[in-house]
Amino acid sequence: MMKPLVKVAFLVLLVGAVVAKEKKAAEAGENKIQSKRGLLDIGYGYGNEYHHGYDVGAGNGHKIDLGQDVQVDKTITFYKGIPEPYPVEKHVGVPVFKNVPVPVKVEVPQPYPVEKHIPVPVKVPVKVRVPIAKPYPVEKEVRVPVKVYVDQPYPVNVYVDKPYPVEKEVRVPYHVHVPHPYPVEKEVRVPVKVPVHVNKPYPVYKNVPVPVKVYIEKPVPNYVEKPYPVHVQKNVRIPVEKLVPYPVKVPVDNPVPYPVEKPYPVPVKQHVSVPYPVYKEVHVPVEKLVPYPVKVPVENPVPVEIKKHVPYTVEKPVPVPVYYHQHQQW
Repeated sequence: MMKPLVKVAFLVLLVGAVVAKEKKAAEAGENKIQSKRGLLDIGYGYGNEYHHGYDVGAGNGHKIDLGQDVQVDKTITFYKGIPEPYPVEKHVGVPVFKNVPVPVKVEVPQPYPVEKHIPVPVKVPVKVRVPIAKPYPVEKEVRVPVKVYVDQPYPVNVYVDKPYPVEKEVRVPYHVHVPHPYPVEKEVRVPVKVPVHVNKPYPVYKNVPVPVKVYIEKPVPNYVEKPYPVHVQKNVRIPVEKLVPYPVKVPVDNPVPYPVEKPYPVPVKQHVSVPYPVYKEVHVPVEKLVPYPVKVPVENPVPVEIKKHVPYTVEKPVPVPVYYHQHQQW
């Protein structure tokens, strides 16, 4: 409602100024007839003719009567607004390539040759240069019997205590007297019926759970931790090349013999003193203490309080990252 009233007031002031100017021009003696476009034809719906008075309104029923025809010089001033930046979204099309398989018919002659690659081992001789003196010496082991001269043998007397103890195990039969016939004890289980007294009818106890409400004076809020991202390290298999040794046969044009010494047995004489001590292992019985429970009767038992440890939960603070999102202002 305010905008139309402001516009009407502005037009009234403008028309008043024009009328005052026309009066001054009439007094000066200027009698000119000018037919111009309506003053109020500025796109607001007021019409384009003002013969025999003006009807000015904003479409709401208000009219103003301005009198007879008046010569009017109008001045219109347009004020352009200050442009303000505003976001403009522009849709840019991006070409997307899509692979569409197209069946291609390939003509194949029947029958057609098929080439198969078959690896064939080829023996390639490798020449290794070995410096050999010509002629070269060859050493050969020749066994030659060597006669060792020994002086005339002579007797050697070894003095031995006579007599000396010699332990010898002799098995002696031992006769065990067994009476005939002899008694044999055998355990025979005999069922024995023991009477058990049972009340008829007998009481039957049934456990019925009863809900018990526990009053809490001051409830404690339980905060639930929110999930947070945890980096999990995953093992990735990496192929590792493993060097495998394999025998390679190198052909030699002219082999050279190489003597290798072989081990041979050598007899070793061991000195033994006569007589020599003989150690015999004799087992000795040893008593072993074995613990066993012994019940001690107590006339007046005294109750002893035993403290039992009950586990309880302990709250542990865990750091949680907090992210702040900052909005961009235009």
